[in-house]
This record gives sequence, C-alpha cells and structure tokens, in this order.
Amino acid sequence: MRLAKNVISYCTLILFVCVAINAQQAATSTTAIVPRLMNFTGTATDGQGKPIAGIAGITFSVYKDQYAGAPLWMETQNVSASANGNYTVQLGATAAEGLPLDLFTSGEARWMGVRVNGGEEQPRILLVSVPYALKAADAETIGGLPPSAFALAAPAKNGVTSQAAGAAIADVTAGTELISPQPPRRR
Repeated sequence: MRLAKNVISYCTLILFVCVAINAQQAATSTTAIVPRLMNFTGTATDGQGKPIAGIAGITFSVYKDQYAGAPLWMETQNVSASANGNYTVQLGATAAEGLPLDLFTSGEARWMGVRVNGGEEQPRILLVSVPYALKAADAETIGGLPPSAFALAAPAKNGVTSQAAGAAIADVTAGTELISPQPPRRR
C-alpha cells in the first residue's frame, strides 16, 4: 500500500513539473520580441549605372530630408547581388537591437540613401508605409483623441471638479449632446 502511494505521489509530481514546463514554453513563445528589421530591395550599380553582380559592400543611410542633412542612422552590409545587380537585405541586421525604435516615431518622412562600394550615393528614396503600419499609427489615440483627453482631474476640496477638468471634458464631448436621464413616469 505504501509503495502504491509513493508511485502515485511520484507520478503526480512529474505531471505537475511537465505542466509547469509546458506553461513556461507557451509563455516564452507568446512574448517573443518583434524583430526590429526592415526589408529593403535595390539594385547594385557602378558609377556608370551598370549592374554589379556578386558581393558588394553597400552602405544604407536613413535621412530626415531628401537632399541634405546628416544621416539619422546608417549601416554597411556585404550584399550578394544577382547577375543583374538585384539584392534584398534586412536593415538593422548588423546590430543586436536592430533598427532604433525612435527612427520612425516622429511621424515625419524618412529617406533612404544607398552607397555601393564606397561610390557616390544614389538618389534618396522615400520610405513609405505598409497598410497595417498605418493602422498602428492610430494606436496612439483612442477614437482619434489622445489618452490625456480621458484623464480625470482630481476633485477640488468642495467636491467640484477643477476648471481645467471641465475644459478637458468640453473638448472631449465637443459636438455631442449630453442627455440627462429622465425620471420614471408615475401612473
């Protein structure tokens, strides 16, 4: 009888350990970090515009402006170009943290400059968004309003909200009609 209890206790312990390990693996897989990389496709060309095939050292730079200014970010990668010079890279791949988070958070346009084998920089390319990123930009608001529009002000000592809170409420409810509840009718 004692042996049966020990076997049952041992099996129960193993079951709990297996469940705990499985739960930990599930939590790890759902909290995976989103890679901060950006795919970029281009054509490696020389100074005369002829395609470069094979390995080329390409420097990628992100700028605030189309024609002037210092780069906000840059990296150099050795790229394997096809026979007609086409290549695809993942920008940010040379750094463990990938692209800096603040590179695209200003809401301003960004321009990509490409320099092949130390040559002259090709004309800058406007970086454009993808449809889901446009929706993500709306995540900073709640129904088009900033989160601060929904913050409640501390009540004044007499229990009435401050004038600033009233102004914030007026801003949030601008264009909407507030309806007071009607008392029930008596028969």
